[in-house]
Amino acid sequence: MILTKLIHNLRQQSLFRAAFVCSLLLLTFSCSSQESQETTKTEPQPEAAPSETATPEAKPAPEAKPAKTEDITLTLSDAAGFEEILKQQQGKVVLVDFWATWCIPCVKNFHHTVEWNQKLADQGLSVISVSMDESDEATQKAVREFLEKQKAQFTNVLATAADDKDPMETFGIDDGALPHYRIYDRSGKLVKKFSFADPSQEITQADIEAAIEAALKQKPE
Repeated sequence: MILTKLIHNLRQQSLFRAAFVCSLLLLTFSCSSQESQETTKTEPQPEAAPSETATPEAKPAPEAKPAKTEDITLTLSDAAGFEEILKQQQGKVVLVDFWATWCIPCVKNFHHTVEWNQKLADQGLSVISVSMDESDEATQKAVREFLEKQKAQFTNVLATAADDKDPMETFGIDDGALPHYRIYDRSGKLVKKFSFADPSQEITQADIEAAIEAALKQKPE
């Protein structure tokens, strides 16, 4: 009996010790797990401070503007005023194109006059166009619109005459025939005239251009 009780007490003590050891192991494992979780937590990174030198915003490119061109003007002038305009061009070779909006060849070939001005102005050519149209407001508007369409950026005159005279006569247009071209040298002297009064006389734009270039090559007297 005594031996049986002793064995029973030993078993109870062993179970108690085993339970106590297990409790210690569980407590130790729990603590170590919490420590490992705390150590594995990532600390929040501090926000990067804004750069002190901020990049300036790119400015928009300036809007491209078209090159400024001369205004197309139209001056009313009689023959005497026209002579004064010619005097102002001394030192240059002058091409005068007498034309009218009702003259089909004039309108058709006017672009050559514009091209000669663009091509030869740097060599000393000055161009004057003289419209032989009527001088009423409606016609002036039509003449100006044509010149603007052609980009006639040179001296433009609308011929007039006092005392009901015919501008064709006062400006010396042969038989009132258009087109009519005149070329003056650098001294203001008339050196070439192209008149279409004679239908049998064939005149080409190449003839006129050749005469202009010949006048440009001449040395002033």
